[in-house]
Amino acid sequence: MLNSIQHKNITWVDIQDPKENDITYLKKNFNFHELVLEELIPPGHRQKVEHNDGYIFFILYYPIFHKESEETFPRELDILVTKTHIITSHYEEIIPLKSLFDQINLYEESKSKYMAESAGHLLFYIMREILENTLTKLEYIADKVNYIEEKIFNGQERKMVFEISVTKRNIIDFRRILAPQQSVIDSLVNEGTKFFGEELQPYFSDLRGTFGIVWNEIQDHRETINALAETNESLLSTKINEVIKVFTIFSVVFLPLTLIASIWGMNIENMPLTENVSGFWIITIIMAVVLVGMLGYFRSKRWL
Repeated sequence: MLNSIQHKNITWVDIQDPKENDITYLKKNFNFHELVLEELIPPGHRQKVEHNDGYIFFILYYPIFHKESEETFPRELDILVTKTHIITSHYEEIIPLKSLFDQINLYEESKSKYMAESAGHLLFYIMREILENTLTKLEYIADKVNYIEEKIFNGQERKMVFEISVTKRNIIDFRRILAPQQSVIDSLVNEGTKFFGEELQPYFSDLRGTFGIVWNEIQDHRETINALAETNESLLSTKINEVIKVFTIFSVVFLPLTLIASIWGMNIENMPLTENVSGFWIITIIMAVVLVGMLGYFRSKRWL
């Protein structure tokens, strides 16, 4: 599906789910190399930036987060830029891209704001919208990290094991998608400045700064969740050790009592106290004294 917006000498063509007829349209109206057009169908699996004669072609990936499954997936965006045109091609809807396109298409003031200068300026606004939306998505991870921290120190360490694992997975997925974008942004700064002129250099450098903010935030979340995972594991181990210690103490305390009961439970003649009418109470008192003595010893050693 092909949609376009035109204002003054700038045109934005957005293609969702590109087909052969869309490629034919691009062949007829632009001087794009056939190898470049072949990369629009089917979707690729790697980022790239190419500066060809009269246009720039680059591929980047936008992270899509599904709250229901709590998973993050990459979504490809292909962009072709000439002096007067920007062509964006993608297979599935990319929300910040659609939002900006609809805003420009519906409101004249937005059209004048974003398409009044050059295709380079419009490219900057598109890229900035995507990066800022990515930063917004990281707010969910930030909220999740804060939630995990709160629950850990409220005694819910066992429940947080799964939450920590899911959050770690999301951070790993975000990093895997974002890491290669660094080279795309750096190349865009260099190639975009050469293509559009020095006046666009501050704009493209601003994109590099925005990406740096995104990357630093995901790195901070990574370090925080790793620290929380270690803390959670330490607290769980401490609780388990306490339980094991209690069971061990009980085992040691009752071991001599069991031994005493076993000895006097043997079916042997002439066993001491067996003929004594008070034998049962004497043995019981002995066991009680042993029990109190051992508990006192453990307390003196601060094991209890």
